[in-house]
This record gives sequence, structure tokens and C-alpha cells, in this order.
Amino acid sequence: MTAKEFAHVADLLGKRMGWCHFEGRIPDVTLECMQHLRQHHPTVQVSVEVEKPGREGLQDLAKLADVVFYSRSWAQGNGYSSAGECLRAQAPLMSNATLLLCTWGDSGVSAFQVSTQYFTSCPAFKAKESEVADTVGAGDTFIAGMLFGLLCRADEWTLDGKLVFANELAGRKILQEGFHGLGSLMQHALLRLPTHRGGLDAAK
Repeated sequence: MTAKEFAHVADLLGKRMGWCHFEGRIPDVTLECMQHLRQHHPTVQVSVEVEKPGREGLQDLAKLADVVFYSRSWAQGNGYSSAGECLRAQAPLMSNATLLLCTWGDSGVSAFQVSTQYFTSCPAFKAKESEVADTVGAGDTFIAGMLFGLLCRADEWTLDGKLVFANELAGRKILQEGFHGLGSLMQHALLRLPTHRGGLDAAK
């Protein structure tokens, strides 16, 4: 999709569009798309994945997003030795971001809330007597889990709750081939996570 094609669809959707997530595979095109949203649809929430360390332009995308997902490979490729170091260093560079997240493989995931300076981490999910079967799509599954929390449980789950849910979803994904049945496996999590009445900017 070209930036012009994206702008056309975005304008057609108008106020029906509440959130747009970008993978950042073609940064120059993605940047134009994000700029169009900022200029013509300023109420739309924007998230972006910053993944490939050698891909130029990803930092510019992060600066325009509300929520940024960093990969371990990108963080290490840019000299960071931990998720916490990456998030704390990136936060002052952000223009719009309210929430930064970084996955770190078997060391778990971390989140940093820019407005409150709240940092939290979650250890990698591990099920007893289970072995890794398929890691393809684990990162995308984590992002999907976080977006579910931010969009569908924004006023119910704490930031820590959202992180735990997304982390477990990704952890359960790598224990099986493909994605079938993950929703059913996660039904229990919808009932047991801590709640609040705060929304996206509420840390705890």
C-alpha cells in the first residue's frame, strides 16, 4: 500500500478509525502514513513496531507514535544491554509516546510509561513440562495481546495486567504450532487480572 492509498482509506474511515498499528517494514512510506494521521486525524491512537536493527528510519517512526514496541534485536543493535536501559534512554526522545515496551526473549518483557516514569517488567511465561514448538509470530502475538488490553480492557486492567496478559499469550503461542486455539486458552486470564478505573495513562 502506498502512502496515497493509505491516506484515501484513512479519510474514508474518518472518525470510525480509533487506532492504527504499523510494523515499520518500509519506514519512508510508513512515516508519510503516520504524518497524515497526525495532521488530518489527530485523535487516532498510533502504535508502531521497531524491530530490525539495520533498518533506517525506525527512530523517526517511534517519535510520532503513541505506543512503541521495541524488539531485543533492535535494542541490542543500538547498544542497549537490557530492556530497561533501552526504554529509559528512548523515553526522552519521544514527542508523542505515552507507553514504550520492549521484549527480551527468555528474559521477559518490560514497559515504561512516559508520563509517570513508571517502569515495570514481567518474566517470560513458562508452562510446566512444556517445550518450545514454534517461535514464529511470537512477537506479533505479544503486540496483539497488548493492543487487546489497551483497546478492549483500557479502563479495567492495570498496565501490569495488560503486560502479564500479552506476555502469557506470546508464551503460550511458542508452545504450539500456529495460532489456533490461543483465544480459548486465554479465557481464564480475562477473569483473574487486576483491575482499576484509570485507562491508558494509569500505571497501577
